[in-house]
Amino acid sequence: MPNVTINDIARCAGVSKATVSRVLNHPDVVDEKTRKTVQRVMEEKNYRPSVTARNLSNRKSSTIGVILPQVDNMFFGEMLRGMIHVADKNELTIMCFNSDDSKKKDLQTLEILAGHRVRGLIYVPAVSYEEKNERKVLNRYLRTLDAPVVIADRNIDLPVDGVFFDDSAAMYEATREVIEAGHTRIAIINGTQERVLGRQRQSGFERAVEEAGLTIPEEYIMLGDYSIQSAYMMTKEMMKLPVQPTAVITCNNDTTKGFLEAVYESGRSIPLDYKNVSLDKMEMLNILGIPYNYIERDAYQMGQKALEQLINRIAFPDRAYRHIIIESPFVKQSL
Repeated sequence: MPNVTINDIARCAGVSKATVSRVLNHPDVVDEKTRKTVQRVMEEKNYRPSVTARNLSNRKSSTIGVILPQVDNMFFGEMLRGMIHVADKNELTIMCFNSDDSKKKDLQTLEILAGHRVRGLIYVPAVSYEEKNERKVLNRYLRTLDAPVVIADRNIDLPVDGVFFDDSAAMYEATREVIEAGHTRIAIINGTQERVLGRQRQSGFERAVEEAGLTIPEEYIMLGDYSIQSAYMMTKEMMKLPVQPTAVITCNNDTTKGFLEAVYESGRSIPLDYKNVSLDKMEMLNILGIPYNYIERDAYQMGQKALEQLINRIAFPDRAYRHIIIESPFVKQSL
């Protein structure tokens, strides 16, 4: 199918090419009825305006800011690759920053990006910003950007576009699969409950357990900081328990790494001694042919959709905010 041009939009909307250009570049000078008609036609035709051309006319940067909490985490590395794929197709440049899951660095980076006058921001927040004063500070920093924002992965309930997984539902379904396979002694290695994601994952696990009428010992509930070291230390302590769990759910790829390191260091293994359910695929286990189970969250797709959302927001600044939920299926190999 040939690309839709600005002339096609003008013809279908019954306006001049100049009017379409004004809707794209200076929508505030076009009357509301005409503007909405043109924008509706653009959406119907799936029109993708040239970001580069618009940047030249608006004298705005073609740089997209990205803030990630852990660039060395392969999940976020995949997310970044997805963004770069879309950026390359749209002649955009990615400027990526690592917050190290630090609120202080998060806010410092927002201040830096405001100075660079980025075209837009894809933002994975370091913390949940749930306290009223924290949220005020965050909103003030975001306003200084004077650019559209898309939140990815960690929903902090802002009036902006977003792309997320439903981790609570995914964890619920995975835990149900474990229970239906006959396991009653189920451990979970999760992260801090001060973060929304940690609570969502925990709530999905607990809902499945409660529905099944199971009681999980407190020592099977391991809450750390989502790091390899934290998961490693908690697994070492778990393996000292007189009654061992038969299945262990690990709530991100770093907790899975820490769990596996401790298990194999002790001379035990999966799936012989423990069945493992990992939140996120572990490519190395697939390469080695070690059977495990996982919730498949496509970080690459999340990165693509996040930047596509941002490009659409730049093209249609007045449309309603949208949240995209990406499915995360359970993959069973050995339960």
